[in-house]
Amino acid sequence: MSRLRPLRALSVALRVVRLTNRGSTFLVLGGVALVAGYAAGMPILLYAGCFALALPLMAAVLVRSRESALSVSRQCAFPVVEAGTTSLVTVRVDNHARTGLRGVHWADGLPWSPWATASGWMPPLSARVGGLNQRSAAQLSYSLTPRDRGIFEIGPLLLQSSDPLSLALGSWSVGAVTELTVTPRVVTLTQSALLAQSGDGEARVLQRRSAGDDDDAMTREYRRGDAMRRVHWRASARHGSLMVRQEEQHSYPEARIIVDTRIAGYPDASRNDSVRLSSGAVTAAARSPRFEWVVSMLASAAVQLKREGFLVEIIETGPSQLADASIVHRRASDEHEFLTRLATFGPVDSAPGWWGEPVPSTSAGGPVLALAAHPEPETVSYLRRQALPGVLAVAFVVESSSSCGDFTRSGDRARQPAGDELRDAGWKVISVQSFDDVGDAWTSFVAESRAHRDNN
Repeated sequence: MSRLRPLRALSVALRVVRLTNRGSTFLVLGGVALVAGYAAGMPILLYAGCFALALPLMAAVLVRSRESALSVSRQCAFPVVEAGTTSLVTVRVDNHARTGLRGVHWADGLPWSPWATASGWMPPLSARVGGLNQRSAAQLSYSLTPRDRGIFEIGPLLLQSSDPLSLALGSWSVGAVTELTVTPRVVTLTQSALLAQSGDGEARVLQRRSAGDDDDAMTREYRRGDAMRRVHWRASARHGSLMVRQEEQHSYPEARIIVDTRIAGYPDASRNDSVRLSSGAVTAAARSPRFEWVVSMLASAAVQLKREGFLVEIIETGPSQLADASIVHRRASDEHEFLTRLATFGPVDSAPGWWGEPVPSTSAGGPVLALAAHPEPETVSYLRRQALPGVLAVAFVVESSSSCGDFTRSGDRARQPAGDELRDAGWKVISVQSFDDVGDAWTSFVAESRAHRDNN
C-alpha cells in the first residue's frame, strides 16, 4: 500500500566477504594441525597447518580485491502494473573495468519476501579494450508479480562470486533502484441496470463510450426533417451513418462513491508507513485487510461506472489523498491517473469534524455508493444524510471476520455495527468480509440497481 524499502544488508554498494563451509573447514583443520604439531614437536604438521590456514585467507583477499566497475540500468515492461499481474523486467549490465568478469551469480533485490529474485549465472563480461570506451554488456531478464499495491523500489542488483577453490564467497550490490508503481486489482464487473437513467438515454451513452470523442457529446443520429446544414460529417464518417449537431449539449449522469478513509473506522489497521496527501502534508498510514477490500471495490466500481457513461466523483471522509483525480471522467487518461493515485491510498488520521470541501446534496439522479468497515458515529451520521429520496444508495460494509466483533481503538468498549442505522436511513446495505470476491458483492449491487429501476 505504501512506499516500502528493501530490508537487506546489501542495499548499498558494499562488498561483503565470508568463508564457505569448505574454507571454514580448512581454517579449523589448519588450527588443529598447528596445535598438534606444536604439542607433538612435528614440523610437518606445522607446515601443513600454516598452509591450510593461508589458503582461505588468501582466497578471501582475492575475492575482496577483485575489481568490479559495473553500471546497471533496469527497465520494466510496464512502469505501472496491476497487483497480481506479471511484468517483465530487463536489466542491462555494462562492464567498465580493465579486467573481464566471469563466474558471477546475480539476483535482483525485491522489497518483499524472499527479498531477491532467483539466482542465476551472469554471462561472461569481457574487459575494456585499451583507453577506448568499449565495454562488454549482458542483458538479464526475469518475471515480476507484485502481490500488493503500492510504490516499490526494485533493486539494487546483487552479485556473488567465489575463488577458484570455492573457499571464500564475495557478495556486493551495484546500481540504483527502480521505482515500480503497483495499482490495485481491478475486477471485471457485470453491467448494472443504470444506463437508462442517464439524461441522454442508453443509446447516447453507449455511443460516447465507443467513440470517446468530444464531437459525440454534441451530435445525435439524423432524423427525418433535420436540415442538411446541421450534418456533422466527421462524426458521420466515424459512425457510418448521418449524425447532426445537437442544439444543446446534455449533461453527464453522475455517480458518487463515498469512501471511509478514517483510520478509526478500521480496527484491524496496523501502522507501517506514511502517506503524502495532495496538500503536500505527510500523515501516518496503516495497512488493513478490510481497507484493501474497500480499495479494490473502489477501483473496480469507479472504472465500471465510468465505462457505463457516468461521471464518477470520489468523496473521502478523511483528508483528501486523490485531489484532482477524485473525479473520474470518460477519458482513459483520467482512469489511469485515478488508479495510479490509489497505489498509495490508505486510511489516515483526521481531526474530529474534518470533512474537507462541502459536498453537494444531489447526485443528478445517479447512484450513491458507500464503502466502509466500522465507521465512526460521525461518519454514520454523515452517510445518513446522503440517502436522498429517489436516489439509489447502496453501502458495502466490510464486517469483521472475528467472532469478538469490532472495538474502539482503546479496546475498552464495543461499537454497534452501522448497517442497521444506514438501513433505517434508506440505504441498501450489502455486508461482506475482507476475503469475499468483489465481483460477487457487485452482483448484489446489480440486483439492487435493477429493483430500483423497476420501481422508478
